[in-house]
Amino acid sequence: MKKKLISAFLCMAMLTGMLTGCGGGTEQKSGETAASAGAVQADEGTQAAQSGDEEAVLDLYIDYTWFGSDSWTGIIPEEITKNTGVRFNINRSADDSQLGLMIASGDLPDLVFTSNELSRLCNSDICYSYDELIEQYGIDWEPSRDRIAIAKSHNTDPADEHYYTIMQNYNSTEEWNKAEGVVPSVSTLYYRKDIWEAIGSPAMTTMDDIMKVMLQVKEAYPDMQVVNAGNPTWRLRPFKEWMGNSNDFLYDENGNVIYCDTADSFYDGVKYINEMYRNGLFSEENLAIINEDDAKQQALNGNCFIYEWNARPNQLTQLNTETQKNIPDAEWACLEVPDDAAAMTRANAGWSGVFISKNCKNPEAAIKVISYLNSEEGRHLALWGREGIDYTLTENGAPSFSEEWQEAYKDSKVMTEKYNNGYFLCTTELDELYLYYADVDPEVVASFEKNMDKYTNYPELSVAVPTSDSDPGIIYNKIKEAREAEYVKLYTAASDEEFEKVYQDYMNLLEKIGVNELNSYMTERVPEIKELYGF
Repeated sequence: MKKKLISAFLCMAMLTGMLTGCGGGTEQKSGETAASAGAVQADEGTQAAQSGDEEAVLDLYIDYTWFGSDSWTGIIPEEITKNTGVRFNINRSADDSQLGLMIASGDLPDLVFTSNELSRLCNSDICYSYDELIEQYGIDWEPSRDRIAIAKSHNTDPADEHYYTIMQNYNSTEEWNKAEGVVPSVSTLYYRKDIWEAIGSPAMTTMDDIMKVMLQVKEAYPDMQVVNAGNPTWRLRPFKEWMGNSNDFLYDENGNVIYCDTADSFYDGVKYINEMYRNGLFSEENLAIINEDDAKQQALNGNCFIYEWNARPNQLTQLNTETQKNIPDAEWACLEVPDDAAAMTRANAGWSGVFISKNCKNPEAAIKVISYLNSEEGRHLALWGREGIDYTLTENGAPSFSEEWQEAYKDSKVMTEKYNNGYFLCTTELDELYLYYADVDPEVVASFEKNMDKYTNYPELSVAVPTSDSDPGIIYNKIKEAREAEYVKLYTAASDEEFEKVYQDYMNLLEKIGVNELNSYMTERVPEIKELYGF
């Protein structure tokens, strides 16, 4: 199952007991520096515990309202503390504006885990640089050259040669080419297979087919909200992606880089979504949901036919288990990308990072625990639990999980409460992620793999994005601030005439903000990035 390059990273979850976020990369497996670092830190942590030394307690801010856990409890966190001598006091974000206000006031905790405000945090006035702490405390860990370069691309000062994080969820072209059978996380649609079978199992191989099936479900189940559009992370994204609008920046037919909403594919995607709305397949109230758990509860209660989430075989297992507590005969399945879907772009060179603020009361403990969790030992512990107890390795290096682990794994809440596993302050090897699917039905994995073949990765489109304090960056941020409100107007237009007017008004707004200048900047910058990083 050799995979072609489809993404530079995997969207991964962290500490949720299920892989809900985007994931992928790791720091050098080949030079064994990370592994040796893990051994050093494990020894140090164990020695600290045995000698009765006081644990280091660090305050960690998680910049995601949907994050699955807000406590450092469970078997795996306790084991991490045992091995490192570090414990976290976790504070989860209340809303999207909180981190920006914390930065402005200087009121940052010891560590921040985020994918937002990256260029503000990559600043020597606000955060410690990893390289300086690694040298100062003699840490035997050096991330790969391209990961360091990607981290530097976010620096507030482009001339700053230090790096302030390592972006999670990045994998190089070489790593992707070597990986077999790996399923990256992208947005997808899960559908109630039992409902689909009840209406006669009609074809869902084209976009038109999918629309017809959704209308059939609406007719058969008039009280059901057919499409759950409430997940704030994935809000209707698969429909736009399948129409070809899958990334903030795209290559046009001439090889120029353009902002996605100016492409013809954007019009096609939002027009399709508007048709869904006008046919009563989702409600305007559904668009107002801001908590992922609230959206998921609709799915678990049987109040929708289609649920948007990221594509993970293990998440399908959990979705079925949790729904069947309420609806025993319910069965979810992954909707395969339709045959007429457009070729889709992934442009990711990492998703999130951990930052050590200048307020950190123990930067030595912070960099040691981060380096440990990026070691092979730390990654395996965070992902698989305790070797010999929660899993054993088979001859091919795959984990074989204990019965206790497998039973807990069926329910995300149980998994979080008992183990609290996941990717936390670290990344992982692609092969390790694949092995995580060892206990998943191969046919299920294959259905997810098929969806990935439509994606092509262009990490340069992500790395080239301008810093927020530059003129193009200011334009980009203004567009991002405006677009969500414009999307809602487009989605909920009451007629074709209103849709056309709203669409043209949005195009005029983009032009007024400066989208043409942004496109010109990206078109010039991308070749430079490709040459610099070897993309």
